[in-house]
Amino acid sequence: MEMDGITSSGEARRNDFKQLPLRTALATFALPTEERLRFIKQLGVDDVIIWGNTFRAPSVLAPGAASGPPELTFKELVSLRNRIESYGLRFFAIENVPLSFYDKIILGLPGKEVQMEHMKNTVRAMGRVGIPILGYNWIVSGVWRTSFSYELRGGAKGTGFDMRDAMGVPNTHGRDFSEQEIWDNYAWFLDEILPVAEAEGVSLALHPNDPPVEKIGGFPFLFRDLATFKKGMELHPSPNHGLIYCLGNWTEMGAPLVETIKYWGEQKKLFYVHFQAVTGKVPVFHETFIDTADYDAYEILRAFDDAGCTGVMIPGHVPQTEGDVEWRTPESSQYTPYNHPMGGYRARAYTIGYLKGMLHAVRAAKGGVA
Repeated sequence: MEMDGITSSGEARRNDFKQLPLRTALATFALPTEERLRFIKQLGVDDVIIWGNTFRAPSVLAPGAASGPPELTFKELVSLRNRIESYGLRFFAIENVPLSFYDKIILGLPGKEVQMEHMKNTVRAMGRVGIPILGYNWIVSGVWRTSFSYELRGGAKGTGFDMRDAMGVPNTHGRDFSEQEIWDNYAWFLDEILPVAEAEGVSLALHPNDPPVEKIGGFPFLFRDLATFKKGMELHPSPNHGLIYCLGNWTEMGAPLVETIKYWGEQKKLFYVHFQAVTGKVPVFHETFIDTADYDAYEILRAFDDAGCTGVMIPGHVPQTEGDVEWRTPESSQYTPYNHPMGGYRARAYTIGYLKGMLHAVRAAKGGVA
């Protein structure tokens, strides 16, 4: 009976999220400390995305790794949910479980079946707790950048990428993998995980490869344009499978943003948004402030709102500004295969304020209330 109560509570929480309009949120990228959760609430943000297992303390036995089992458990997730809610916040999603949870699945290596059982257990735990979305990517070597100090206005710094500097990178995982191999592995992943997600009422949201190029270090980057995303969504059609629409990556693809937002909205695949700002496209681009991106934020927000997106939008990477404190801490950087700055508190607050003001303007122009 108690189990039925937990399940019903989780389902009710997930359904509550579906009734909300498009809104701002923040991803923690680190331990959700009291200070960090208070700061998020002070910005007028009500939704939180927890990144990977960064809510766990680092392991004493294995420095640089997170303690705990290779899956997320009901006990720790319900405790985390209660902590987040005690600050007047909602637990919207988990994004990017550690690569060690599913690297063998991506690469088709021995042990993938064991990893898959742990991934299924993570989804089951999320369903019982009422966490509606698991964001993920299909990347084994992290986000690639060739510069972390691209100079922006006033001496602020952003990340940059130039494909010429990434040519000839040695194989990151022992050999060169064919694209068909990685597609086959991805199809197996979907066939295994999506029935569990559907049964638990959890949705999976796919992030693009970053940067959206064909291959780096012997590993094919599958999700790099509209055609490859369509293929990915069609491999195992499901209402529980959709997108993290990362504006930075879609800009880097050179995609027509408003048209693709409309397309994915019609497909009901816009689960949530990374409102990342980029200038340029593959093979050369850099990240920048939201008001100097290669898109009009007002037009993009209107497109998401018109498309019926009921998810959240977060600033992903933001510039490094004068006197700021890096949002991603050295501690959180232990959990991921790449270690680069993602901008701090001030730049993140600037982005949130910009988005909230623009969204208010969009809704006011439509005769509604932000």
